[in-house]
Amino acid sequence: MNIAVFADVHGRILLAFMLCARWEQETGQRIDLILQAGDLGVFPDSAALDKATRRFASVDPTELGFMNGFHDFKPQVAQILERTQTNLVFVRGNHEDHAWLDAREAATGDAIFPVDAYRRVWLLRTGAPYSFTAGDGIITTLGVGRIGAPAGEDDDQKPKYIQQREAERLYDLGNQPINVLLTHDARRNFMIPGAGLDEIGMLLDQERPAYHFFGHYGGPCRITTDTNGVTLSCKLADLHWDRSDRGGRVEACSMGILRWHDADDHDFIVVDELWLREYTEHTWRHL
Repeated sequence: MNIAVFADVHGRILLAFMLCARWEQETGQRIDLILQAGDLGVFPDSAALDKATRRFASVDPTELGFMNGFHDFKPQVAQILERTQTNLVFVRGNHEDHAWLDAREAATGDAIFPVDAYRRVWLLRTGAPYSFTAGDGIITTLGVGRIGAPAGEDDDQKPKYIQQREAERLYDLGNQPINVLLTHDARRNFMIPGAGLDEIGMLLDQERPAYHFFGHYGGPCRITTDTNGVTLSCKLADLHWDRSDRGGRVEACSMGILRWHDADDHDFIVVDELWLREYTEHTWRHL
């Protein structure tokens, strides 16, 4: 199976689907699933926007892609989504409307559930393993949403921080086969001294998945072996516009493809094809 992977998209959900459809067109292959590592930008209305999202959206309306294209049904968006049949599964980042997502999560006991008008965007509940099958392949993903509270934080239960109930689910998991760990934050001290989430480190050391995909920290793509010596740790570049490029092209190395057959037959590549350069902040809606 082929699984597309994105880090932070900050509202550019439709762009992610368009890039997947283009990859299918260029390769003649199918993408079976999209995994997205948080900061999808789930804000159903402007009242819940956080300060950072509001500031960025004032100069770049693509930050409001969920509100403007996915919360309510839009025929033009539905038509574009028909270009590919794959669904997107994401974990929470720190820039989401957590109260809105909490209400939807409380209404279901499923590991994943849809949050959009088209049933194409599905939230993966923290601590609930999700197994996906395509053809003769099966892959199990465990998600950890939100971020860790920094040292010295007085209120470590702010909505953007992992909640106590979620942490308890992680510690109660026990040993089970996990192929992919999908998180927004990284293990503690992995990217920045003092930053990160202790529970992610615990899972990486205990479960030793083949892959760990995360986001949150911005900057260029970083692929390395985790400190557990087994897991390939990958933080792709954010799916946004390269402000150092006069044309405002899509940031390089912001899309990856995981090819998975089984635990012994798999690989991960970063998509860096020439056709990606066609997608800019001015052209992407017309491609």
